[in-house]
Amino acid sequence: MIDFANSDYMIYIFVAGAVIAAFHLFYAIWRRMAVNSAFGGKAAARRIVAGDYFKIVIKEMLILLAIIVSSIVLLGPMWGERMKKNDYEGTDVLIALDVSRSMLAQDVSPSRLERAKSAIRLIAGSLKGDRIGLIIFAGDAFIQCPLTNDIGAFNMFLETATPDSINLQGTDIGRMLAAAEKIYKKKNLTSKMLIVITDGEDHEGKIDAEVEKFNEIGVAIYALGIGKSGDLIPLEKKGSGEDYYKDRSGSFIKTAQNQDLLKGLADKTGGFYTDMTGSFSGINRIISLIEGKDKTYYGSKMVKEKIERTYIFLLILIIILCVEMVIGERRAM
Repeated sequence: MIDFANSDYMIYIFVAGAVIAAFHLFYAIWRRMAVNSAFGGKAAARRIVAGDYFKIVIKEMLILLAIIVSSIVLLGPMWGERMKKNDYEGTDVLIALDVSRSMLAQDVSPSRLERAKSAIRLIAGSLKGDRIGLIIFAGDAFIQCPLTNDIGAFNMFLETATPDSINLQGTDIGRMLAAAEKIYKKKNLTSKMLIVITDGEDHEGKIDAEVEKFNEIGVAIYALGIGKSGDLIPLEKKGSGEDYYKDRSGSFIKTAQNQDLLKGLADKTGGFYTDMTGSFSGINRIISLIEGKDKTYYGSKMVKEKIERTYIFLLILIIILCVEMVIGERRAM
C-alpha cells in the first residue's frame, strides 16, 4: 500500500497541481486558436507554420505528465517496510493538577479546570521525546498517569480527571507535594521541576514542611495560578433547585485564587509563579525551560517504518523534462 509523507498537505498539492495543469491546457488551446485565427483556419496554419503538430502535442503531453509527477514528488510517496532502531531520550515532566470543586468555578471560560487542562495539553503537545506524568489532587493526591512519552494516552488520562476522581474533597497542597516528592525520590527523575496548576486554595495548611523537603532534593516548583476573586462554585449535578455550592450555614461558597501562597511556593523552591487566568504567555516560558533541561537516555526500540520512494519519481521527472527538451517543434525538412 502506498502512503505519503506529506499526506496532510495532499489537498493543497492537488489543488496547486490542478491549477497549473489547467493553465497549461488553457495556454495550449489558446495558442492553437490564435494561430488558426491568424492564418485563416486550421488547414492554412498547418501549411504555413513550420511547427510539427504531432511533436507539439507530444511536448504538451510531456509537460502535463511532468506536472503530475511533480505533485507526486511533493507528496513524498512511500511503500514497503524496513526495521529501524529508534533511540529515546528526553526530560521527565511532572505536572500536578488541582481537581477540587473550586476548579469548577466559571470565572475563566469554560471553567478553571478546563482551562487548566488546555494549558497541560499545550505543554504535552510541545514535548519531543520527553516523558510526562500527571498527579491530581484535592483533599487527597495520587498519580493519574505515570510517566510516559505516549502523549495520546496521557491526554486520555487527563480528560478523565474531574472532582469525582477523588473522594476526599477540599484542597490539600501539602499532600500533593508529599506524593510528588515520593515520585522524585523513587524514580530519580532528571527534571528538577514540578509544574503545579491550581487556584491556590489550601484548607489544610501543611505546606511548609513539604516545601523544605523539595529544597533538600533540589526540585523547583513552577506555580501556574488560575482564577479571579469571589466567584461561586457551580453544582456538578443540578436539579435540587440550587445552582451553586453552599456551606453548612446556607451561604454560597465563594472561591478566589490565592496568589500569595503560590508565589511563596515558587519563591521558596527557586521556581516562579505565573497567572494563566487571562493569558497562556507563561506557558511558553515553561516550555522553554523544559527544552533547556538535560536529556536522559530512556533506551531504544526496533520499529517498522515505510521506505520513502520519492527518488524514483524524481528520476522519472528528470527523464520526462530531458525528453521534452530534446524533442523539437519544427517539421523535418
